Amino acid sequence: MKKLFIAASFMVIIIAVRMILSVAFSEHVAEVFCKVSISFLFFYFICGLSKSKLKATN
Repeated sequence: MKKLFIAASFMVIIIAVRMILSVAFSEHVAEVFCKVSISFLFFYFICGLSKSKLKATN
């Protein structure tokens, strides 16, 4: 449950940064940042879940 709250808070931060980037630079820059950061966040938590399952089985 803790990891779920961490992921949700990161999503809120990503949305806030996206809004700031769209005002400061352009919508395209904000969209690229959003896609890259969400992909990184997704793979980071998938890798973290697989590591914790490996530790649990050992």
